[in-house]
Amino acid sequence: MSAQASSSQSVTTRPTAHGQGSSAPPTSLRPIKSASGFEFPAMWSFPPFFTLQPNPQTLAHQLLLWRNLFLEWARHERVFEVNVDSAGKDVLGVFANKGIGRRLLPPSVKTLMGELVKNGEAAPDPPKQDTHYLIYWRKPEEWGDIIYHWVMENGLNASIMTFWEITDGDLSETTEFRQLPVSILRKALESLVKRNRAQIFEGKGEAGEGVRFF
Repeated sequence: MSAQASSSQSVTTRPTAHGQGSSAPPTSLRPIKSASGFEFPAMWSFPPFFTLQPNPQTLAHQLLLWRNLFLEWARHERVFEVNVDSAGKDVLGVFANKGIGRRLLPPSVKTLMGELVKNGEAAPDPPKQDTHYLIYWRKPEEWGDIIYHWVMENGLNASIMTFWEITDGDLSETTEFRQLPVSILRKALESLVKRNRAQIFEGKGEAGEGVRFF
């Protein structure tokens, strides 16, 4: 399931109770809008939502709701990376609800990240560790297509562009990929290379790397 597909699903859907220890949230709960304008679903104010359920069926649905919520939140807040060990700090806005005194603990966050990775919505960076993750509310291939369209639309395929020019240059100031992390940018450009739409040139330092589009 892509990040785009996930974000199109409603995160306000309430899971049906399956097994012991689970119940539907009270109908009195209402969505909450954050200071940044993101609207958390009513489920986010239901205390059991922050404790992963032991029943496999209930857990699967709970993780689906968390995936959808997290990806929508990450897109709204433009969150591209998550460090699980400091999840209580850098992503406090989604994994902790101060109003009800509940938070998703790091082991549960790791379980959620595992589900995102399984569905191509996140990737451990570097590989083979479970602490730091890149978040794909847009997959690298999608970013590649967006960047390629921007390059062609603006006639920028005639010269080599540095990675920095693409994400931080004056021309990209109003683009969705503004300040896209280099690690995700590189994966996006590599997807274009595989489709014979670009060629990457090594340089000194990340800002010095360049790319030519075809």
